[in-house]
Amino acid sequence: MAAPGNNFPVQTTEASHRQSGSSKAVPKDRKKKKKQKPKPVTEVRVDRSVISKLHVLNKELDAVRRDQSLSEKTKQARVNQLETEIQKIGGLDAYQAASKRGACCHGNTTTSNWVIKQLKKFKVKPATEERRLRLLDVGALDNHYQRHGWLDCTAIDLNPQTDRVIKADFFQYKVEEGCEYDAVVLSLVINFVGDPKKRGDMLRHCCRVTKENGHLFVVLPLPCLSNSRYLTPKLFCDMLDSLGFQKLCCHDSKRLSFLMFQRIGKRRSKSFPKQVVRKGPSHNNFSIVL
Repeated sequence: MAAPGNNFPVQTTEASHRQSGSSKAVPKDRKKKKKQKPKPVTEVRVDRSVISKLHVLNKELDAVRRDQSLSEKTKQARVNQLETEIQKIGGLDAYQAASKRGACCHGNTTTSNWVIKQLKKFKVKPATEERRLRLLDVGALDNHYQRHGWLDCTAIDLNPQTDRVIKADFFQYKVEEGCEYDAVVLSLVINFVGDPKKRGDMLRHCCRVTKENGHLFVVLPLPCLSNSRYLTPKLFCDMLDSLGFQKLCCHDSKRLSFLMFQRIGKRRSKSFPKQVVRKGPSHNNFSIVL
């Protein structure tokens, strides 16, 4: 025989509230935040295709201009042809628009976020409270650092997309002695230059615009260092070391490589010619000549 009381159904909390007339509502499951819809795969592919094509065309354009074996007439005809192809794709405007959209596809690791994080991590601060840290952002799509009150950011680009960015050519950008920047950011600009020698010149110019003990931040597409026939992460850091920049830290995302350097050494007379450092058919031809 069953024990007394075991034949009665057990009241649930909700049922007891209904019978007692209690107005206390049963807590409901919290609504989950809607995740932001990812960018359509087709748009991502289109952006990557635009960026890739412009890189190839710019590289060919630089090669034609340097080719001394071509007659002036042939050279000019080829230059006109390549420039027309570049304009059909949309030129620099299309590249910048694709890059700006693409910045949202690299997760939380955007250049500005990473730079700010490292400046704080290494306790890079202005000498006094009255003075802000001077930062030069090269090839900027926007002034992403202006919201940080402790930073005095100068954002420059060849083709500014906003009035918050100054129109300027980094190769011709001059800084008076004693007015060098505390930090310089080169985010996805070295790889846009088609001539390997000019890429090296860009690194050299960093010595002129970065103050002693200042910091240099470089962001490159990951394959430029991880899968190049002519360049490795160590070789790239050796190049910067010869210019007086010592590597402090680095980080690789799915598509980008982030590096932070400090200018604490003296420049050494050392050359880095273009030579194969990885053998095999599957590597790309990105290189820097210093």
